[in-house]
Amino acid sequence: MQIKMYQKEDYPVSNWSGGKTTQLFIYPEDSEYAKRNFLFRISSATVDCERSEFTSLPGVNRVILPLKGNLHLFYEGHGEKVLAPYEQDRFDGGWNTVSVGKATDFNLMLREETKGEVEVHTLQTQENLCLQNDDSMMLVFAAEGNLCLDEKPFDNWQLAVVDGEGKISIQNKEEKPAKVIVCRIQL
Repeated sequence: MQIKMYQKEDYPVSNWSGGKTTQLFIYPEDSEYAKRNFLFRISSATVDCERSEFTSLPGVNRVILPLKGNLHLFYEGHGEKVLAPYEQDRFDGGWNTVSVGKATDFNLMLREETKGEVEVHTLQTQENLCLQNDDSMMLVFAAEGNLCLDEKPFDNWQLAVVDGEGKISIQNKEEKPAKVIVCRIQL
């Protein structure tokens, strides 16, 4: 099992029509979001406008969840969804999608042939979370709080990319709850 750690300063930031987007990880690592040649990508975007239109991404399945603020998503011809912090929804990136509400979100983008799931874990003070990785790639994001991953510091907005079989342990050392987002990807 290999674990590669990324810090907040490692993430490229770019503008989109509704705010800024921070690319947390893209795979393969030499792929480019603009060229749409990735198998999967995780990012976090600020939605700074009260109403914004999402970039059309045909052939990409998306999972989105707000980290801060609420999102009211309107999928033209496919309904709508209101999301509170850490509630998630999965939708087709090719749909015309409008978002209402200012927020910071977390996105998982999957090309058609790539499968993935998003789990949200709340860790209370001194709580320990054991995660098993089998035949998938596992990405663990410290969304809130300063934690320990296998007894090493795992600070707010750090990302651990776990490749190969094995177990990792995450512990909340703070006096308040912490949030961890886990993406499991089947390539």
